[in-house]
Amino acid sequence: MKSTEWMEKKISDYKRFIMTLLILISYLYIGTLISIFEYHTTLHYFLYPVIGAGLVSAFVFIKKIKKLQQLLPSE
Repeated sequence: MKSTEWMEKKISDYKRFIMTLLILISYLYIGTLISIFEYHTTLHYFLYPVIGAGLVSAFVFIKKIKKLQQLLPSE
């Protein structure tokens, strides 16, 4: 396997993970909205740190993708 092939596969894996993470975060955010407006509970405060951590980790993976794409030789 060439050195660029594993890098391209790693980039595609990161992209899939970021999309899955953003979908999960959107479901959690919808859960907080349902918790606020439908059930009138304060349990949504526990989901905010999870949503924040997910967004930060997605941002970190986006930065990793950018760095890997710069290392990849342009063809």
